[in-house]
Amino acid sequence: YIQWMQDVATLHYNAIGGAAAMQKAGATWVVRSHNIEYLVPLFAGEEVTVLTWVVNFRRVRSLRRYRFLRTGDDVLLARGETDWVFVDATSGRPCRIPAEMIGLLPLPENH
Repeated sequence: YIQWMQDVATLHYNAIGGAAAMQKAGATWVVRSHNIEYLVPLFAGEEVTVLTWVVNFRRVRSLRRYRFLRTGDDVLLARGETDWVFVDATSGRPCRIPAEMIGLLPLPENH
């Protein structure tokens, strides 16, 4: 599940132009923490749909949530979240998330 979380976050971010904005800022995202709540078992051979969205931005951090659904019947299998930290690619120190990057990821009204 953690690998799926990282993969879908990266795919989503790249699809909206986040990689170019991140490179322009000279920074990158690193994981501070993952949290997963497992609700229903997933069995070998079952397909999973993963949904993701960004919940908020704080000075140097952003919270992203995930929902894991069994593709055949949309049963909620698990939900999770990742606390991401924006860091300078050279120093590794946290840095402020640029406004233009925040603008790429509209926040949902109800999160």
